[in-house]
Amino acid sequence: MPKIVDEQMREATRQRILREAASEFARLGFDQANINVIAEQAGIGKGTIYLYFENKRELFLAMLRQIAQSQLAVIRPALATPGTLQERLEKLFRAFVTLAQTDSDSFNVYMSALYGVNRAFQAEATRLLRDYLAVISLVLEEESSTSALQIENVETASLMVLSLTESYILSAKVLGQSEQRLIQQAPLVARAILQGIGTPQQ
Repeated sequence: MPKIVDEQMREATRQRILREAASEFARLGFDQANINVIAEQAGIGKGTIYLYFENKRELFLAMLRQIAQSQLAVIRPALATPGTLQERLEKLFRAFVTLAQTDSDSFNVYMSALYGVNRAFQAEATRLLRDYLAVISLVLEEESSTSALQIENVETASLMVLSLTESYILSAKVLGQSEQRLIQQAPLVARAILQGIGTPQQ
């Protein structure tokens, strides 16, 4: 088998393991998650997992990093598109809504590492959280220097943007709101966040 095909198959298997791991960890948490179940759901033998990951902890850490990379790949373009800050915050909100809906296991397991049953991995999750904040901070710094909006503290404002967006979506999901309804709320939520993080220059 050509080397490049072999590498592609290996990477496909690795991604399948990570995807099934997210499902299992989201459902049961790290302590209760079962490597045998993850292997079965991924269509491989238990021993095969250990060819990719040394142990369950390494699998969880790799999954967290994969989640962060995937989410950043969605968040960056949402914030980088041309438009007003209001429009970009709406796009960020919609991006998180889509992530929470289409990849809910990954979204939930990352949140649980920060705040819930998987807090044994909070330090790693916090490092990834800082990556999110750095992306948002760049946009807010640019906005503060080129527009009439005065942002007193970019670091605080970035944390507000991220936490208000994520917590709103999580709470709305608990209340049973649909993806469509959440997306419709993007302008209102973005406007409320915008009013909270800065004041127009006099």
